[in-house]
Amino acid sequence: MLFETLNILARESESSLFSPDQFAGYAVTAVLTIINVIIAYIIIRFAIYKRILKMIHKRQEALNAELDAAAKAKEEADKVVAESKKTIDDAKSQAAQIIEEARENAGKTTEAVIEKANEEAAKILERAEDDCARMKRVALENMKDDITDLAVEIAEHVIGDSVPRTELMASAQKHTDVFVDAEVRKSE
Repeated sequence: MLFETLNILARESESSLFSPDQFAGYAVTAVLTIINVIIAYIIIRFAIYKRILKMIHKRQEALNAELDAAAKAKEEADKVVAESKKTIDDAKSQAAQIIEEARENAGKTTEAVIEKANEEAAKILERAEDDCARMKRVALENMKDDITDLAVEIAEHVIGDSVPRTELMASAQKHTDVFVDAEVRKSE
């Protein structure tokens, strides 16, 4: 009987999962965890968060600057194309004027003079069209190179180093060639 009484006392003195001692330990652990989370939040909020925001703002400003530069490059390319078209129109109007003058002079002069004037007008028109076509090709080539370089730079900033620059250059060159060739076909 003494042995049984000792077993009962021993069982009662063992701490169970829900004993007041265990609950006190759980409460202390919970309070310390909450304090640690609050301290970690404060450290992150005041030490790291501002730096991250500054970095994000700098990145945004850099991207905005690049987009502005791209818009300016596009405007310049559009100006070059407009100037090329104007040069072509001027050359055609000049050629038309020369042909008209040759027709007026043809009535006053002989057949030989008429043939000579028409040949000169045709040569001038051909040279003007060749010059205009050459200037247009040069402008388009320059524009393709600028667009390709700009696209690669933007892609590098957006994508980072995950895609090699050579692959970006090849892809940008291919797509720029397709786009510019389509635009040339439209304008012709």
